[in-house]
Amino acid sequence: MQQIAKSKLNEKLLLAGLLLLAFGLRVVVLDEAPPGLRYDELQNYLMAGRVLAGERPLYFAESWGHEPLYHYLQAGSLALLGESDWSLRLPSVVLGMIELAATWLVAQKLLGRRVGLLTTAFLAVSFWAILYSRVGLRVGAVTAFATLMIYFLWRSWERPSTEKWFGLVDGALAGLFLAAGVYTYLAGRVLPAIFVGFVLFTAVFHWQQFKTRWPRFVVLAVVAALLIWPLWQAIAAIPVGEQRLELLNQAIVALRQGNPLPVLDLTVRALGMYVIQGEQDWLYNEYGRPIFDVLTVFFFLGGLLWVARRWRQPQFALLLLWFFGGTGPSMIAPPAASVTHSIVAQPVATIFLGLGVAHMWHWMVVEERRPRLGTALIALLFIVPGVLAGLAFFQSWNQQPEVKELYQGGITAVADAVQTNSPDGAVLVGGPYVSYWQPWNAVAFDLATPGDSTAVRWFNPAGAWVWPADTFPATYYFPEAPLGPQQVDPELQQLFVADAGESEQVFADYRSFLLQDAAQFEARLAAVVGETAVAWPPDFVHLPAPQLPINFDNRLHLLAASQPEVVGEAVRFVTYWRVDVADPTPLVAFVHLTSDGVDIWGQQDWLDVRMAGLQPGDRFAQVHTVPLDPTAPPGVYQLQLGLYRPDTGQRLPLFSGGAGVADRIWVGQLMVGNR
Repeated sequence: MQQIAKSKLNEKLLLAGLLLLAFGLRVVVLDEAPPGLRYDELQNYLMAGRVLAGERPLYFAESWGHEPLYHYLQAGSLALLGESDWSLRLPSVVLGMIELAATWLVAQKLLGRRVGLLTTAFLAVSFWAILYSRVGLRVGAVTAFATLMIYFLWRSWERPSTEKWFGLVDGALAGLFLAAGVYTYLAGRVLPAIFVGFVLFTAVFHWQQFKTRWPRFVVLAVVAALLIWPLWQAIAAIPVGEQRLELLNQAIVALRQGNPLPVLDLTVRALGMYVIQGEQDWLYNEYGRPIFDVLTVFFFLGGLLWVARRWRQPQFALLLLWFFGGTGPSMIAPPAASVTHSIVAQPVATIFLGLGVAHMWHWMVVEERRPRLGTALIALLFIVPGVLAGLAFFQSWNQQPEVKELYQGGITAVADAVQTNSPDGAVLVGGPYVSYWQPWNAVAFDLATPGDSTAVRWFNPAGAWVWPADTFPATYYFPEAPLGPQQVDPELQQLFVADAGESEQVFADYRSFLLQDAAQFEARLAAVVGETAVAWPPDFVHLPAPQLPINFDNRLHLLAASQPEVVGEAVRFVTYWRVDVADPTPLVAFVHLTSDGVDIWGQQDWLDVRMAGLQPGDRFAQVHTVPLDPTAPPGVYQLQLGLYRPDTGQRLPLFSGGAGVADRIWVGQLMVGNR
């Protein structure tokens, strides 16, 4: 008895140690690995922001449709801990730990304590599990709910008839977690299929037990259906609610048309990702890395085959349904061998590995009576793949140029530099994603920078440049994109570098410049002002003749506009602006190519400057590239310019003394001839 108690104590200590190890691997340098915030994480942040603002959506139409549960959990984390990259990712850490504990419960319940411990050990150090527990995405969250559903489904089934009421409670809990999985991620929709498969299996092969347990299945189904029904209604009410499914069903469409090859190819590659070649993408995997390495793959296959040979027994049938059902989405939807689409199978695939290693240990210790050798082999199988997985994630994957670009590593490096150096004067950052529709660089920077970062000026140097009013010296940062160098407008760059000097230090992830004054910019502006001819469109000709600068709602003043020119199939010109107030409300410039102020032969709605952070007196230049309609008849055309709020569509008024208000102005004309 004392020996048994000691064994159980050692087991608990070992389990606690494994959980601590797993927790450490999931929280250490959480804000540095992955090296920055992926655009999908930032989209999730904006959705959580809607919840924090008081909205209570049951379905998010953004990003082709999102189930809501994870975003509510993120909102809670942000509300409790403050808005940061760390708190944005924390729900994934917590749910990853719940997955780990739930997987231990399932493994030891169905296959014994040794399998439970071994499975927990391998899942704790799994590259697959570590990655999805460290990104602020709902993908990894679904595994926690899926595993808990499996656990309570099995408990509901295995309870004897004398524990009817406990069986019903377990069924209700299984239904609750099934619904939670559906409310989390698209792949969670395989959970009803796994449940239905288990019901059909037990009805066919275990009828006598099924006759006494079917009420538990009914309770599970009713609880799940009642909880999921509002979500279905919310999706049905949104015209584009199922847009993601439409993007992923090409293989199914081909199958319906009589071509099974796409589905067959996806199926072979989905199953092959466990043993041969994983997803060939750096986003969520080390390129081509299979789930199991050369030391563990045979034990995984051994565990899978051992279970498959006993498929008529309910616990093994449930495991097989879980594995193939969880892998199912990647068998029918691209990309091939997707670790994301197969996420529901993550725990059970590791259970097969733990089972295979447990059988090896039993053979070595019990049959061959070599306990030390058996223990050494288990340690080898745990330590070597674990160390390799840790090195793969924190070193080779995290430092990969493709990963740094995908996760905005350059923006994280800039945020660290600003915090570390605290530069005097203005701080300006030029990145490719700062517009109203694509604000990801600025949002990632704000989350990676504790405290107030609202004074940072943002612009995209591919189409704009910002000069501070008088807060010199001004420090400019340009994050490097290692695989796709950032586009820069050559005219604006030449104007900038005439005054700016590049930092003497060399940085791997960004470039830094120091601007002491803006003399060349002011000289250029003075020259352009003399060229700009402004006029009212015909419906505003009753107003006094406009003169530069033009006042846009006391927020911005238009200072000048360069002469337009046809470049290729577009009209290009540059406008120059002064900021009047620090107002973060987003703005977009619209430009029409028109002959009379009514017809439009080209249009661009865009602004490469972020309003948040601009200070009174700041100047900026914006390049406008207006596509030219090839059917435009020859003649004289005007460039019609205005500003509007993209969140409301409301145009800013242009003040002209006290005589009236316009909402647009002509800033130049050009001759369009036969081309």
